[in-house]
Amino acid sequence: MTVVARLVSAAALSVMLVTVAGCAPSPGIGSVHPSIPDGVTLDPLDGSPTAAWIERGESFAIVTMGSSSCPVVASSIDAAEDDRVSVTFGPSPNDPCSADMAPTTHEFDLPAGVTSDTITVEIRFEEWPEVYTVTLD
Repeated sequence: MTVVARLVSAAALSVMLVTVAGCAPSPGIGSVHPSIPDGVTLDPLDGSPTAAWIERGESFAIVTMGSSSCPVVASSIDAAEDDRVSVTFGPSPNDPCSADMAPTTHEFDLPAGVTSDTITVEIRFEEWPEVYTVTLD
């Protein structure tokens, strides 16, 4: 193999690795899935996040809408009270991002100290002033 062929192969491999890394899941809290959980209804035109129990008293999910290649990343989850959880999302570190709108499910275990059967989930985004509130009962 000539030197030029090796350089071209190395460059192609580098581009492929950067492309694959850009599609890798973003680091954050909880697990992330490109879908909507069973039983959850979401209006894609509204754009507001929603939440649902995965396993009552154990884990819950928040569904957000945004770029499928650059979903928001959970940056913090806090037990505000025994019946209130606050989750904050930050921007995706991925770049470039696709210009589409797709659902992303973020799954979380309940933080220690949350003991109520009915909880209020406060959803915040670092880049927007709105606070979205969903009650899970």
